[in-house]
Amino acid sequence: MAITPDQIAYILTMVEGDHAANDEVEARLDRDGWDGFDVLLGAVFYSAVNRSFPRGANAGEIIRFVADMRSTMTGGPETDPGSAERLVSAALDPRLRTDVEPTSTGRIQGLTILYALGEGAVSSDELNAILTEAATLADRITECL
Repeated sequence: MAITPDQIAYILTMVEGDHAANDEVEARLDRDGWDGFDVLLGAVFYSAVNRSFPRGANAGEIIRFVADMRSTMTGGPETDPGSAERLVSAALDPRLRTDVEPTSTGRIQGLTILYALGEGAVSSDELNAILTEAATLADRITECL
């Protein structure tokens, strides 16, 4: 299962805040299928977290990152801080295991992507490069599944 252009467009329009275009892409994905999207979302999340902490982070820095994300993002207050902190920590250290439910994982990943890459945090060129790299990684992973 290959990552599709619509899956990439879904994340792009989400980060850019283009709600109308995002709804259109979502409708196409609902029709055509979301297979592999979770892998793409995870790869973009990994890139967003590692871009936010290029030298790694200690527990206090991760706690502050999650607290700021939860306090400034729509849907943030409903996000479990412990789960978000564990996912961010695991993105920085893949040896760590998490016990976060899959439904919560996707929500936390999406929120983190919006927080780390949205609202002008990266240029369009940077965002496209991140998504291209993440899609390439996700394609490699899905080939192994």
